[in-house]
Amino acid sequence: MKRRQSAFEAWIEKYKLRTSRRYRLAIYLVMIIFIYALLIGSVIPQTYDLVVGQISRVMITAPTSVVNSYATQKARQAAAQNVAPRYDVNPSVLKTALRQIGILFNEVNILRNETAKQRKADLFLLHAATPSNLSFAIAQSLLYLSKKQFDAVQNNVAQITQNLLQGPFSQNDLSKASLLVDQKLVGLDVDRPTRMMIGQIVLSVLHSNLVYDATLTDQARSAAMRSVPDVWINRGDVIIRRGQLVTPEIMSMMTDLKLLKNQPDYGVYIGFFLYVAILVLATAFFIQSRKIRLAKDNVRLLLFAGMISLMVILLWVTKVSIDLGLPFAVAYAVPLAMGSMMVSLFFGTSLSVLTSVFLALLGSATFGFDFSYFFIELASILGASLAMKKVDHRRVFMRAGSLAALCNVVGIIIMQLVVNTTFVGWSALFSDFAYGVVGGLLSAVLTMGLLPYLETTFGVITHMGLLELANPNHPLLRQLLMEAPGTYHHSLIVGNLAEAAAEVIGADPLICRVGALFHDVGKMTRPMFFIENQMVGENPHDKIAPTLSHLILTSHVTDGLEMLKTYNLPAPVRDICASHHGTTVLWYFYQKAVKESGEESVTVEQFRYPGPKPHSKESAIVMICDAVEASVRSLGKPTPQRIEAMIRKIIHDRVSDGQLEHCEITFQDLNKMVDAFMMTLKGIYHERIEYPDPEKIAVSKEG
Repeated sequence: MKRRQSAFEAWIEKYKLRTSRRYRLAIYLVMIIFIYALLIGSVIPQTYDLVVGQISRVMITAPTSVVNSYATQKARQAAAQNVAPRYDVNPSVLKTALRQIGILFNEVNILRNETAKQRKADLFLLHAATPSNLSFAIAQSLLYLSKKQFDAVQNNVAQITQNLLQGPFSQNDLSKASLLVDQKLVGLDVDRPTRMMIGQIVLSVLHSNLVYDATLTDQARSAAMRSVPDVWINRGDVIIRRGQLVTPEIMSMMTDLKLLKNQPDYGVYIGFFLYVAILVLATAFFIQSRKIRLAKDNVRLLLFAGMISLMVILLWVTKVSIDLGLPFAVAYAVPLAMGSMMVSLFFGTSLSVLTSVFLALLGSATFGFDFSYFFIELASILGASLAMKKVDHRRVFMRAGSLAALCNVVGIIIMQLVVNTTFVGWSALFSDFAYGVVGGLLSAVLTMGLLPYLETTFGVITHMGLLELANPNHPLLRQLLMEAPGTYHHSLIVGNLAEAAAEVIGADPLICRVGALFHDVGKMTRPMFFIENQMVGENPHDKIAPTLSHLILTSHVTDGLEMLKTYNLPAPVRDICASHHGTTVLWYFYQKAVKESGEESVTVEQFRYPGPKPHSKESAIVMICDAVEASVRSLGKPTPQRIEAMIRKIIHDRVSDGQLEHCEITFQDLNKMVDAFMMTLKGIYHERIEYPDPEKIAVSKEG
């Protein structure tokens, strides 16, 4: 059951692309281009070739909401037409009227002072002074009024004329001037003939005093047009039905929506490219700013890009299917939650949450930037992502899928209550529910199905893969049990210690356990040279030189790495195997060499392990646990006090020797690890009651 290195992994290793910065940038760039190229067709609405007078062969609905320029302009023009013309008062009209009145009464007053003969000869002068609209007979009758009556007529005519013309006096007012003048005459203390005379004179000099003001009229009409709100074409509105005649109004709406083939909307192309670029670059910044393996390992980054690309392909296929006639509810069946579930499995919950938002935004863009779809899918994807936080059994997949399905249903209900103003009907609602449930459950099924292929192709292990490696039936562990049973049991105890320590300091317990199980498989090459496998008292190291012993003991690390590579175990396990001794010194054989050859001919560096030193918390934990288990087992009487002292001495030695300088482990973590070790070791090396021998008891009773 040896696992061979995949062709993809071999190609990556051949061209050394795993850590190439240029290759990493290329992956991000290809992600942007791929997503943009596949989804731009979904974002850009379909265009049509229509002309006025043509009969439409299709029904066209608005893909988005825009201002209806034709209807808006029509409404504003109607509002402008309803504005009455604006006029300004012309004061010269009043002056002209008063002047006519003055000329008339001045001439009458002159004639009143003349003799009857002179008056008769000068009547032509009165005729000339009489307003054109006034009867000459009324002007003549002014000559025969008494002084009091004449003064009353003169004063009242001037006063009434001034009252009427000092304000706006329109043509409409002029048409009902008789009524207006009568209203003024009602309150005069004069007889009826005099009142009629006054009215006739006033009416003869009245004219409209309003002059059309183009500036004020234009300002009023502009204000009226601005007060009219925009008329909108709402998303989903029917623009033209099949068989309907194309009118100028319909063409205007098509132009507003940019649905005509002769008007490509370059803004959409640019805007959507920036939309995709920002999403990818924000995700890239998050990845690169965190000290995780994904930020340095291009193979893992390519796996992440592949997951996103798969989700984009599913969105594109669904959009095409809807355009071909399937109901929009099919969009809820897209297993987008699969993307976040796989990201959570391979890269952790934090990146999975970000991926959930990323995929929901892409899905919203694909289906017309629909907020309802964004909310529903975001709830579903986040639910599945959080359900995958701790994967220790395959039932977790179904739990995550069920939660995604439930979130889909709840999201659909919420959007129906909040966004939709009318009830879509029970049939349509249950159809949406059904597609939402399918989407959630399909995510779980596809994740379980694709997981082994992704692990094999990219050589990236998940917790599910680690659980399989921790199975005692793994061929390498079975071989270790058969050929080096002491080492096998040592590895089991180291695994227990490492798992307990990892849990208390926030490391990965499963990687620690699996790494501990496989860290000493190299001892199978020469099992009898390791004390835990020596069943008899004879030690082969007693018969060979210390330098050879050093070579044999240190070679179990390189031998183990070769075995792990042969079985294609994941990099974290190989790293633990490579660094579980770091560059520590084999002091026993160093001292033996000093005794045999003298201190001058031997150096400490000759008896060090080749390394490397641990670069992760998990590697450091296994290093310490390996030394703790071996040392505690060598204690004659392992009391709690002696065990704790031994543990602290080992940790102190590793810190002093610089073995933990490259891993992110603190002194607080080390103290927590001591407590975890003590709890575990108490269960292994506790004091036992010495049970009496039954035969001795029987003999003593007989005696």
